[in-house]
Amino acid sequence: MGILDRLNGDQKNLTKADLALLKYIRDRGLDVCNAPISEIARNCGVSHATVTRFARKFGYDSLQSFKIALAQEIGMTSDLGDLISVSISYDEDSRQTAAKLSQLIASTIVQTAQSVNHQSLARITRVLSNARRVLFIGKGNSGFVALDTAFKFNRIGIDSRAIIDSHEMLVLCSLLDKKDVVVAFSNSGSTPEIIKAVNLARQEQAKVIGITAESSSDLCKIANDSLLYSVKETCLDSGSIYSKTAVYFIVDLIFTELCKMLGQKAVDTKHKTSKALAVMCTPDFKKELLESEPPVCPQLNPSSQDN
Repeated sequence: MGILDRLNGDQKNLTKADLALLKYIRDRGLDVCNAPISEIARNCGVSHATVTRFARKFGYDSLQSFKIALAQEIGMTSDLGDLISVSISYDEDSRQTAAKLSQLIASTIVQTAQSVNHQSLARITRVLSNARRVLFIGKGNSGFVALDTAFKFNRIGIDSRAIIDSHEMLVLCSLLDKKDVVVAFSNSGSTPEIIKAVNLARQEQAKVIGITAESSSDLCKIANDSLLYSVKETCLDSGSIYSKTAVYFIVDLIFTELCKMLGQKAVDTKHKTSKALAVMCTPDFKKELLESEPPVCPQLNPSSQDN
């Protein structure tokens, strides 16, 4: 019998405190697996010892073992709840590890997609389409995302630049105006260099877009608009693949919506920039690319509009 069957089974031996914990687990799903015992106890109005005893009543020697079993079982259902760090054992084989990581990556994408604020997404897309120039800023792993994103957006004609040096961020953000946009990446939303830079940008009336995992962060408070991704990192798994997957999903979502808004202009520009890079391609591909014409967007194709 799985842990969910046991949680949904006979409750006659459960105390009032146990029932409060049971309701909390049902309501919060995978969020419970990421929460420390102090948070669980506080939210349920019980003691730490009560939480530990609850796990033991269901056959687990510790709260951590209970969390792992719950996470693995919930992760195989459509109700993914919140996200956790998968527990990897030293003695497990690579197949088990691969299964756990792929499960977490899939869960990350689904949860992030479900939590997207589409009104914010629409506003952000409009702001970027009208920007004179866009600065993508980030530090550490977020800096790598900024570099990749700036290149991606340049390919469709959005004048973009990635800034990962703290001093350069402050200098350039102080020179912006209301026609410019800053897109700030920060998992915590509280990276000091990022917060200083976006404050400067706002002082110069530039638009600020925050991409973060923390809705209550300083970045969200300062930004004109934000998009959130669903991942909670510890200092030990910072920069992990599932964290990057969540951020890149948000980037791709914005990019795709922007392409839809720009239509044929985005297609033509992407084709033009591809030709500019043709010199780096193999001879056969270079010839094919230089002789090709840009595809036509279905929305702009007269024959498709007639149907």
